[in-house]
Amino acid sequence: MNLIRRRLSGVFFVGFFVGVSVMALSAIALITASATAVAQEQAYRTLDAPLMTDGDGVEVREFFSYACPHCADFEPQIRAWTERMGDQITVVHTPVTFGRNSWEVLARAYFAADALGIIQDTHTLMFQAIHQQGRQFSDAEAVAEFYASVADVSEQDVVDAMNSFSVTSQINQANRLVGEYGVPGTPAVAVAGKYLIDVRAAGGQAGMLEVAESLVSRESE
Repeated sequence: MNLIRRRLSGVFFVGFFVGVSVMALSAIALITASATAVAQEQAYRTLDAPLMTDGDGVEVREFFSYACPHCADFEPQIRAWTERMGDQITVVHTPVTFGRNSWEVLARAYFAADALGIIQDTHTLMFQAIHQQGRQFSDAEAVAEFYASVADVSEQDVVDAMNSFSVTSQINQANRLVGEYGVPGTPAVAVAGKYLIDVRAAGGQAGMLEVAESLVSRESE
C-alpha cells in the first residue's frame, strides 16, 4: 500500500511539474509575442515636441543626399508613392550634409535648383548622373555646367544661387532639422512634424513608405 501511495505521489508530482512547466512556457510565449508586437509598432519614433510643417496636406519630409546610394534607390519609389498619394500629402525634400563639405555642395545644388524653378528637371537626373554615370560634383561650377546642360538656366545663375544668402540659410535650417528630428542616416522619412520612421524597423524602404502611409491616414482623420 505504501508503495502504491509513493507511486501515485510521484505521478502527481510529475503531472504538477509538467503542468507548471506548460504554464511557464505559455507565459514566456505570451511575453515574447507581446515584445514582438511592441517591436513591430516601433517602426517610428514620436518627437517630444511636434515641429512646424508646410503645405495643405500632411507633410512628409524626406531627408536625403544626392551622394547617398540608398537615396538613389529610394528616389523612384518615393516619386511614385508621392504621385499615388496626391493631395493627401505635401512632400518636402530636405538635403542633409552631416558635416561633409562634399555633401554640402550637393545640398546647395538642390536648394539652388528649387530657387531657380528647375528642380523638376534636375532632381532625378542628379541621382542618375552620380550613381549611374559616375559623375562627381565637387564645386558650384561643376553643378552649374550640368544644370545648364539639362535645364533652361545659365551657369552663372546657378553659381549665384548656390552661393546666395538664401541657400545658405536653407542649409542651416536643414541642418537644424536633422538635429531636431534626430536623423541617424539617409534616406529617412518624417511625417506631420511628429514622427521619424526607422527604415530598418519598418522592414526596408518599401516598408518605410507603408508606415508613412499609415501615419498620413492617422493624421488625416
